[in-house]
Amino acid sequence: RDGNTMSEFTKGYQWSQAAAKGLILALITIACNTVTYLLPDKAFVNILMFVVRTVASIWLLVTFMKQYAATTGHSPMGFAVCTVLLSSLVCAFYDAAAMAWIFPGLLDQVNEAKSQSMSMVPAEGMSMFEKMMDNLPKIMFFSTFIKDFLFGLIVAAIANSSTRKKDIFSDGSEEKDELA
Repeated sequence: RDGNTMSEFTKGYQWSQAAAKGLILALITIACNTVTYLLPDKAFVNILMFVVRTVASIWLLVTFMKQYAATTGHSPMGFAVCTVLLSSLVCAFYDAAAMAWIFPGLLDQVNEAKSQSMSMVPAEGMSMFEKMMDNLPKIMFFSTFIKDFLFGLIVAAIANSSTRKKDIFSDGSEEKDELA
């Protein structure tokens, strides 16, 4: 019975830590995306925000995984998946909300840019484009979620292998020498 209680405690701890750390990861992305949304015509700023967001997210996720492994003694992969899942959901919701309500001018800019690029498209293509534009916040939600979640899983898998305490150069010869 105590083992079951400990397991529930560990799961609860994992989810509460993942929620807190996922929110921190999401806030980094939200801050960088907000700067990008406010300055859409500044290519240098947009590139800089992309680099800052990417590097900070990777560094934070790896740091959080190492902290979790050191604190609990468990593999941090499950914790990382929970963290990435929650962070991706928050980021996806923010991007969709930014497109639909927070920065409604973004939708107009996207519509204008696409309209200019599709000026030579037949009428059937334009009607499909208009339907897609009506659903752009939903499309933005799902595409952001999938992109962020997959990226986070890849980073987590790579970081998980670095948190293991294996000596890859050891062939077991030290044990043999000690026995002799």
